[in-house]
Amino acid sequence: MGRDKADLKVVDGLSMRDRGMELLRAVTAQSYLAIAGDDARNYNHPTIQDLRENAGPLAGLEAAFRHAPGAAWLVTACDLPFLTSSTLKYLVECRDPTSDATCFTSRFDGKPEPLCTIYEPSAHSSLENVLSEGVRCARRFLSTLNRKEIELPELSALDNCNRPEDLEEARLSLNHGRTLKKVFVEYCGVLREDAGCQSEEFQTRSVTVAGLWEELRLSRALSLEIDSVKVAINDEFRSWNHPLTEEDKVTLFPPFAGG
Repeated sequence: MGRDKADLKVVDGLSMRDRGMELLRAVTAQSYLAIAGDDARNYNHPTIQDLRENAGPLAGLEAAFRHAPGAAWLVTACDLPFLTSSTLKYLVECRDPTSDATCFTSRFDGKPEPLCTIYEPSAHSSLENVLSEGVRCARRFLSTLNRKEIELPELSALDNCNRPEDLEEARLSLNHGRTLKKVFVEYCGVLREDAGCQSEEFQTRSVTVAGLWEELRLSRALSLEIDSVKVAINDEFRSWNHPLTEEDKVTLFPPFAGG
């Protein structure tokens, strides 16, 4: 993204950091912002500093358990512009304290989502073990736990922002709304092999082509990143921020040898 994603503003003038903290405060007894051990900035929120470097979100969870070992911790990422209070309330209502964790499953691949999850105190020892073994992947850690999995009540609630195109999709969606539309997708080259078909009809609520690409990338396990793909809408090359309309034909081109 080129800068701290938590500082980005998507809707209502709030940064994603401040919006996320507001959502957490509504469903938790106390909320904290996880920050790096060397982060000396001042925040308008209580903070807990990581105890180790280069361990990603698991470092934040480790520090949280050290801060309050007997507490259950609801962990969310900072870059979830579509997360809502109703989704978090549903997670809390579905909590199973007898499991190590209660989590949502991805709408794309059905795997557990580690960054909108309630981790029980019983997960603490397992966390220390995987960190000592060099594991840094939050999803891999969550997959080792005894967990209760639930489906998302709002399908796009955990869609995140990793690129400027994702941010534009989020801004347009949140400020102007999304509608279900039918588009026709054509795959070329290696993308055809990835998707397992030459073309398909696809139902989407994405506002821009970039939003559609992210849906297709995850649900069809496409092997390329957006930077290396070109897109045509109704046989004309367009930017990734181009708006989608009903029955658009979307053609995806991978890089071609020699050009």
